[in-house]
This record gives sequence, C-alpha cells and structure tokens, in this order.
Amino acid sequence: MKMRRKRLLVLLVMAVFLMAVYSVGGVATAAPGGTSQMSISASQTGQAGAGVANDDEAGAEEDADQDEDNNDGEVQDEGRYTGQDGGKVENKDENQDEGIDEDQEAAKDADEDLDLDEEEDAEKKAEKIQEAQEDLAKALAKLAEDPGDKNAYEDLARAYAALDQWDQAKEAATQLLAIDPDNEEASILLAVSLYRQGDQEGAMQHLQAMASQKSDDDDVYELLGELLELQGELDEALEQYEQAAALNPNDPDIFVKLSKTYQKLEIEGVKVFVNGSKPQFGDVQPQIADGRTLIPFRALAESLGAQVSWDGATRQVIVVKADITMRLTADSTVATINGTPVNLDVPATITGGGRILVPLRFLGEGLGAKVKWDQQSQMVIVSQ
Repeated sequence: MKMRRKRLLVLLVMAVFLMAVYSVGGVATAAPGGTSQMSISASQTGQAGAGVANDDEAGAEEDADQDEDNNDGEVQDEGRYTGQDGGKVENKDENQDEGIDEDQEAAKDADEDLDLDEEEDAEKKAEKIQEAQEDLAKALAKLAEDPGDKNAYEDLARAYAALDQWDQAKEAATQLLAIDPDNEEASILLAVSLYRQGDQEGAMQHLQAMASQKSDDDDVYELLGELLELQGELDEALEQYEQAAALNPNDPDIFVKLSKTYQKLEIEGVKVFVNGSKPQFGDVQPQIADGRTLIPFRALAESLGAQVSWDGATRQVIVVKADITMRLTADSTVATINGTPVNLDVPATITGGGRILVPLRFLGEGLGAKVKWDQQSQMVIVSQ
C-alpha cells in the first residue's frame, strides 16, 4: 500500500514538470548528466541513504581521517566508546555495517518510485503500461459483477492514473468516495487527479481538509508538503514534513525532504528527531563540542523511555531503562554501562544554567537506539 501511495507522489511531481514545460512553451533544459533542472527527484533532495548520512558509517572512517576532518571543519557526530581495556562496548563494527546496509536498502526502496531523473527505457515503460491495462480490465470486470466493490474502484482509479487518464481517475476516485467517504486512498487519488488536471488550488484544499481532520496517513502530509514547497511556501512545507515524520519515522525519504528544506531555509543549529518526533529541550538546546553533539540528557532519555536522576553528591547522571543502568559523571570522560567502564570522547558538562549536557550518541546507543547524523542540515535522527 505504501509503495502505491509513493507512486502517487511520483505522478504529482511529474505533473509539475510537465506543467512547467508547457508554461514556458518548450522542454526544460537538461542539466549535466541528463537531469532535468525542473524535476524534483532524489538527485535534488539526495538519496536518503546519502543525504541523511548514516552516523555509524561516518564513525567508521573518523579514526583514520580525524585530522583531515578537523581541517575541513566538518562535524562528525561519532563516538568510538571503548572500555578501559580498549574493547568496544555495545558498539561493534559488524553491527554498524549491518545498520548501514539496512538503511541504504530502505532508502533505495523508499526512493525507487520518486527518482524522475533516470529515464525509463521503452521496454520498461511498455511493461508498466501493459500492467496498468491489465489492472484496468480486471477492475472493470469486478465492477461488472459487483458495482459496489470498493477495492475494484480503488484499483480502477490507480490504473487510470498510471495510464495518464486523469478524467477517468478522478471519476473513479469520486465514485469510491461516494461509497466510502473516509477512504483516504481515494482522497489522495482525487487530489492528484485534480492537480494533473491543472486544479492546483483544488488539490491543495482537498489535502488541507484531510490534514485538518487529523489524518493519520503520513502520505497526506508529505504530499501537502510537496505542493507547498513547489509554491515556495517552505515554512509551511517544513511543518507538513515534520508531521509526516512523526507519523512514519521509518521512512527515510521524509527525512531527505526535511534535510533539504532545512538547508533551503538556512535554519542553523542541531535538530534532533527521536522516533520521528522533536523533543522539547527548553532554554538549553543541543550543541556541538569538539565535533560531538551534546544534548540535555533528560529530554532525550525520557523520549527513549528511560528514567533519569541526578546525584548531586557524586555529580552523576543516572539513566535507567529496563536492565540497563548508565552513569555519567560531570566533567569526566569515563562513564559506566551496567558497571562496565566506557571511555567518552567528550565528558558530560554542566551549563551556566545548571543543565547537564551529555554525548548524544553514547546515551542513545547505550539505550539501544540507532543514531544518524546529517552533516548538511545538522540533523540527528534517533530511532529504536
């Protein structure tokens, strides 16, 4: 179902390209390498596996290239946390590599239908058309037997959309909504159909109506964000992308859009997402120290389901989650996980306002989460 909806995003973005072409009376000039300058695709937003860089992968290269990285001024938010005997503690290289492969594969799947830069060969196009025609014939046959078949109407609308027959797609989606008014798939199909027919305002209003009803479909907000971005309303687009991330934190493509939008808006500072949501850090925000991200410990730990306390006598932060107990001493580069000493690249620090800042990667991974760092937008993605 998700891949079907991603195809709708493809159709919408293709529509923008075609309308832009006809509006200027010619075909857009191709950029070097054959990429259309007017298309929105993974080459502009960056493949999710590359644009939102895997923090583990950067860490694997850091020890060898640390001096070079420092000279370049890039922040590599990586920590090689080792025990006193030099052994790795709960951060093994093989686990990092496995995470890299999984994330790159997920990004590839998510972006598969959104890559408009690579022209499909004639054979592949013919196969897709044939498949859509077969789906159309099957849907029509089902409706002949049962005119109230909701699934058949949905298949019918998608088949018409795949064949670029937008009048029929709109009609099928409208008929499905008459039978099932709460069908969000039909609503999205209708919005795309309206846009492809040149009714951008109608498509926008339709999606905004869905969003105002607190839809729990991340595609609604992602598609609405696309439309707003195309209109140059970047602040509003960013809000929609953030809402989509909260609903579907496992979609790397959403974070690619977030990263690019942050860059376009030139929003500075570290942005943190935990399971798709942005923790509230109050008056002390995450910051960079010696190439490491430090974060107010309580907000992150509680977002990951841990209990947090402060021992003033020993100046220790104590984080407990299930069978994991972590202790970090202020101004010390040695912490413990279940009693095992762990070396930190930077110590936990106390700010002038009395807030405790701890290394984000150590705290996140120590509690069993994955931590990724996007250098371009200074965005940290923490997921369990």
